[in-house]
Amino acid sequence: MPEEQTLVIIKPDAFWRGLDTQIETRLRALGLKVVAESTLAGGDNLPEEKWREFYFPSIGDRPPCIAGTSKYMAHGPVKAIRLHGVDAIQKVRTAVGKTRPWQAEAGTIRGDFWPGATEANAAYRLKFQQPGDDQFLFNLIHASDSEKSFAREVQFFTRLNLTA
Repeated sequence: MPEEQTLVIIKPDAFWRGLDTQIETRLRALGLKVVAESTLAGGDNLPEEKWREFYFPSIGDRPPCIAGTSKYMAHGPVKAIRLHGVDAIQKVRTAVGKTRPWQAEAGTIRGDFWPGATEANAAYRLKFQQPGDDQFLFNLIHASDSEKSFAREVQFFTRLNLTA
């Protein structure tokens, strides 16, 4: 099995709900090496424009969706973690679960911590969901889906590249 690197971002809703430590504990239990990590909040977080650029390849040109997601991510806090190890991408993606939390299996981060569409982050939903985006979701965590994605995504986080 090849050694590879991956990027994980613990998203704002994990922090708002006090799940960031539990999520990080699950990630560290995978036995991968933490190459670098950085918590970004307030002025240290990426601005909305950078989050739009970060998410554009996966979301595409859907203005309400990209606007809400970038606003939510820039609001923060977020924690970016660069991991390295054998089959790192697949190990992390399996631990995280499917992108749509209601489809994620029990035993995955998203599957275990998803309380439901209405209950999840109700206090924050109106602040970030944009008109025309009825699919907006909070899903706790981002994980690179390939080595190509990792190489592109990690460039957004200067602090993660200092020790590599």
